[in-house]
Amino acid sequence: MTVGKITSSQQDLVYVRVRPENGTFLETRIGGSEEVLSISDSAGQEFTAEHYFGRIKIAVKDAGGKSLVARLYDSHIKENKLHETIFKNVGQERVLHWAFDPLPAGTYYWEIETWNGVSGFELYVFSGSTLGTAYMDDSLLSGKDFKSKVMYCEDVEVERAVAVVGDSVDSGVTTVSSGTPFGSVMVGTVEKNISRELDDMVNGGKILTGSWFFEIDS
Repeated sequence: MTVGKITSSQQDLVYVRVRPENGTFLETRIGGSEEVLSISDSAGQEFTAEHYFGRIKIAVKDAGGKSLVARLYDSHIKENKLHETIFKNVGQERVLHWAFDPLPAGTYYWEIETWNGVSGFELYVFSGSTLGTAYMDDSLLSGKDFKSKVMYCEDVEVERAVAVVGDSVDSGVTTVSSGTPFGSVMVGTVEKNISRELDDMVNGGKILTGSWFFEIDS
C-alpha cells in the first residue's frame, strides 16, 4: 500500500509522488510458537525499520466487535505520537491494515487499545520469540512478541498517474466520482487508485474529484 498527495497535473491527468511498497517487510518476532494472549488494557510492539514504511499489519484474534485505536510512537516511552487511527467494530480473525504517510528507517512503537474505555481483546503472540520487544499494559513481556508485519516502501519517491472523473473502473463501476469510499475503486485506465476531493495542485488549482494513489496486498 502507498498513499501520496497530488503533486502535479497535465491536461486531464493528475500525478502523485509516492513511495510504493516493494514487497519486503519486517516481521516483529524471531522464532517462537503462535499463541493467543488476552489484553486487558493496551498492547504494543517496538521495532526497528531498516527502510521507509507506510503500513503495519496487526493480527487480531478477537476484539468482540469493539473499536480499537492504534497509535504509532517513536519509542515505547511514548513521548512523540506520530499517527493515530481508529478501527471500528473489530471482530474475530481480523488483520488491521494500518496505512499512513511513509516514515523513514528508525525505531518505532505501535500500540493498540480499546476505544472509549471498553476493555478487553485478544491478540496473536509468539511465545519464545527472541526479539523481546512486546509490551502489555506498558510492561515489557518476557519472551513474547506480537504478530505484526511492517511493510517496507521504496526509499526513493516516484511519480505515478492517478484517476480523474470519467476514468473507467472494474467491478461494475463506470466512473470515478466525487466521494468514492476508501478502497472501493479497484482498477481503471490508470491503475490502483481511489478518489479524494479538494486536493491542491502545484499550479494553484484544486481537483474537484481528486485521488490518492493506493495499493494493497492480501
